Amino acid sequence: MILHIAWFELRYWLRSWMLWIFTLIIAVLIFGATSSDQVQIGSSLGNTYRNAPYVIENYYAIVSLLTLLMVTAFINSAAARDFSYNTYQIVFATPMRRRDFLLGRFAGATTASVIPMLGISIGILLAKYMPWVEPDRWERVIWAAHLNGILVFAIPNTFFMAAILFTIAVLARNEIVSFIGALLLLTAYGVSDALLSDIERERIAALLDPFAARTFALATNIGRSLKRTGSARASADCSCGTGCCGLALASLS
Repeated sequence: MILHIAWFELRYWLRSWMLWIFTLIIAVLIFGATSSDQVQIGSSLGNTYRNAPYVIENYYAIVSLLTLLMVTAFINSAAARDFSYNTYQIVFATPMRRRDFLLGRFAGATTASVIPMLGISIGILLAKYMPWVEPDRWERVIWAAHLNGILVFAIPNTFFMAAILFTIAVLARNEIVSFIGALLLLTAYGVSDALLSDIERERIAALLDPFAARTFALATNIGRSLKRTGSARASADCSCGTGCCGLALASLS
């Protein structure tokens, strides 16, 4: 029953213009950031390949946070649609269990919320073949980097945000309350970022970051530092096949 309801919800959004407009917006933003120096999302790319694995996964980390309000739109509609149209009495009067109904709605809406994030990969893949880009700034397509961005950032972050917002929407039965909850979540993240911006607290900030954006930034910074210094420890670990980023992630645990 849960799968049937989830598939029904997903098909509802696949037929919606809002899903594809959100995907197009993200694709255009990333396309502009990777194909031109005039558009910048996050830090400057510098001399890094524009489709390097670090760049791809960094965009997934940043955009997964920026799409909070997009996720709210999907989740809010799925959770409060029947209450808004006063059809919940009919739905809950059927033999269908309320748990199955809500879990199905949640699964379908969460899956739909991940789809706009694919615009990151679409924008990067299209930008590579534009006539005005410099071929020397691009390397071969590394599909594993796109897959890692989806599995490590897009899906977990969307699930985390959707779980909180869906709970608020179901309990409050009000569309405005869930949007307020999303704004409070975004504000709390910004405040915590300011409070934990001190370099002495960067490890704590990385461990407490639910979206893993700070964790990724710290891990990659440590990895690049070890690679630049060429320390004996980094060389030894790299010879064992762990890599600099492996050292950075291990140091956070």
